[in-house]
Amino acid sequence: MNNNASQLNSFPMVFIHGSFANAKSWRRIVDFIKNTNTCVTVDLPGHGGQQDPNDFDNPSLHPEFDTISSNITDHPECEKGIHLIGHSYGGVVALAAAMNLDIPVKKLTLFEPVDVRVLPVFAQTTAYEEVVQFVEEYRLAVKNNEKHACSRVIDFWGGPGSYAAIPKFIQDTMEPMTPNNIRHWDICKSEAPVLEDYQKINFPVHLVHGSCSNPIAKLISISLNENIPKSDLTVIQGASHFMITTHVEKCVEILLSIEG
Repeated sequence: MNNNASQLNSFPMVFIHGSFANAKSWRRIVDFIKNTNTCVTVDLPGHGGQQDPNDFDNPSLHPEFDTISSNITDHPECEKGIHLIGHSYGGVVALAAAMNLDIPVKKLTLFEPVDVRVLPVFAQTTAYEEVVQFVEEYRLAVKNNEKHACSRVIDFWGGPGSYAAIPKFIQDTMEPMTPNNIRHWDICKSEAPVLEDYQKINFPVHLVHGSCSNPIAKLISISLNENIPKSDLTVIQGASHFMITTHVEKCVEILLSIEG
């Protein structure tokens, strides 16, 4: 793969991971571009050794925004703007952060954002009801102390068998993060911006989903692409939800192809 600096985005790249993950999720992608582009990988609250947020009773995205802001403060080159990149729940955070004027987002790339909040906004009520039913069953499983209840989330987005394919030592680190994942679902069912807010986004947005992904994940990306003016959409053939680890070179190719 050609790592020509002229292909790279002119803004520092800031990477946001998903639920049950941490900043190391981006390690293989960052390895391709770190020598020619500023790369900042962020551990969200409650992940990668970071303290849990203190808002479980009334969660919001403010702890995530604060974490992003504190990370980019350490990199003066981010002051003029960043290319914010998110995967899964990290895509939810990145999209919301891009609408936050305190974070200097100039470009946004979302690898399969699971922002189910947008489904009612875009009149996708059937899909939203399916998500609501899934979350209710998942919450009940957690309440009943079902072992590896988090596998339900991994298999919902990644397809049956996705959790089983994860090495046991990684599974063991994921289960304690279940309360944080429940918090993420609470945030994702919270009040979303209105349609006009998406239509007012005035910087480039690149959306990515896999050809083998959950239909709801695809629908979220497609709906965002249809309602954000300066957006485009790439489908990674053969990929499912965890494309940033299974299709690393294709993800890098997408990032490098986005003009600065």
